[in-house]
Amino acid sequence: MFKMDIFHHFHIPRGAKIIVANHPTTTDPFLLTSISNGQAAVLIKDILFDIPLFGKYLHWAGHIPVKKDGGGEAFERALTLLKKDITVIVFIEGDLSQFLHKIKKPKTGAVRLAMLSGKPIIPIGIGVKMKNIHSISSVIKGVRELGKWYFKGPYALTIGKPINIKGNVMDKNKVRYLSGWLGRKISSLEKESSKRLNLSK
Repeated sequence: MFKMDIFHHFHIPRGAKIIVANHPTTTDPFLLTSISNGQAAVLIKDILFDIPLFGKYLHWAGHIPVKKDGGGEAFERALTLLKKDITVIVFIEGDLSQFLHKIKKPKTGAVRLAMLSGKPIIPIGIGVKMKNIHSISSVIKGVRELGKWYFKGPYALTIGKPINIKGNVMDKNKVRYLSGWLGRKISSLEKESSKRLNLSK
């Protein structure tokens, strides 16, 4: 289904880590767990856990629901899993990317998880073809949700070197600065991925 194009600046290590990526399509969690080199849980919008069958799969697979009005519970669960040697996958924007080649203001959860757990961050940039994205709108418990599904076609990943972050999680200025820096790093990796797709025409 996918013409996978994966470039490793560094091979993904075994053991617990925090995989952090951009999020151009709803299909991303499935492909990232497949290359995570071990058991992994993804932070996903809680409303998606209410979809018949699909939601049951998310629960069964051990993924982490994130509530719209606050992710504190999801954060604590992610931290617990990291301490149990289970990898956690975080999307830096906290939602689907609004723009294909631009990352909006990054969330701080990945950096805070790294500080508290001592686990490395593995940055990944995802590149896809716009023409292969299928937008599907659905209503879940009265709430309209837009999915951007990628069913087939070229899909590129650029995997960066592990990043070890230390510091006081209460230092909000440092957390915001490092989150912005991480967002720019992932944006750079996304550009590498997209460039390879354009060169492979």
